[in-house]
Amino acid sequence: MAKKTLGRTLPMMGLPVVVVGAKVQGKVNFCTVAWVTMIDDEPPKMAVVMGKDRRTKDGILENKTFSINLPGAELAAAVDHCGLTSGHRTDKSGVFDVFFGKTLTAPMARECPVNIELTLDEIVEREGTDIVIGEIEEVYVDEDRMTGGLPDIEKLQLLMYLSAGALYFTKGRAVAEAFKVGRDFQP
Repeated sequence: MAKKTLGRTLPMMGLPVVVVGAKVQGKVNFCTVAWVTMIDDEPPKMAVVMGKDRRTKDGILENKTFSINLPGAELAAAVDHCGLTSGHRTDKSGVFDVFFGKTLTAPMARECPVNIELTLDEIVEREGTDIVIGEIEEVYVDEDRMTGGLPDIEKLQLLMYLSAGALYFTKGRAVAEAFKVGRDFQP
């Protein structure tokens, strides 16, 4: 099959959408991010890529804690709002029903089916963005979105972002079990 070149650009990718939470000068703030990844599993660490001038990042630096909240598809409008509005100009503390966990300073959105509480490990400064790396302190999952004691992808319906099309979507059908489907593969 022929390939078409698109030049030096970011590729079209399906990315998880998360809402990063932090407390800034005593007030809760949230920022929408689609560049998020796991970094390590022992100790468990995650990273988010944020723009330079983010109010939420100010709170991360202030308290050395933050949250990564995984929203369901039903939260698309609230999540988009948190990405469209700046915490420097808009109070976003009322967007979600907030709860706190072990750190007492990382605000989490109760409406999101998965919440991850982190302590700041480091911030890697790049030219146009910063990579905020945190160590996971606790993971919270809505009980009604679990099956057999594990998060259930069908029940979670996590919000995703299609980078090149600027579309939100949720997962489609399961294709195969990771770490199993390739065991008997022969090239």
